[in-house]
Amino acid sequence: MKSILEKLYYGEISPCSLPTPTSECYFKAKEEVGQFEDALLEKYPDCKELLENYADAIHITAACEGLQAFEEGFRLGAIFMIEILDGTN
Repeated sequence: MKSILEKLYYGEISPCSLPTPTSECYFKAKEEVGQFEDALLEKYPDCKELLENYADAIHITAACEGLQAFEEGFRLGAIFMIEILDGTN
């Protein structure tokens, strides 16, 4: 059986391709976003392109935040491992 590092190296796992969240909180928030978007487009139909550009920028921001959280998670994990392997605490 391959180690987690081997699977990561060979592209067999990818944190970016993990399934979409399935929590009730996620679906509720996603539904609200859709409702707000529909309401805005109904009230301001001429702003469709502006709203799409805004949504694209928000998605890019979220992706950057996700990447940073992923990187920080690895750093935190490394700090845990160093402390555990050090054995001084």
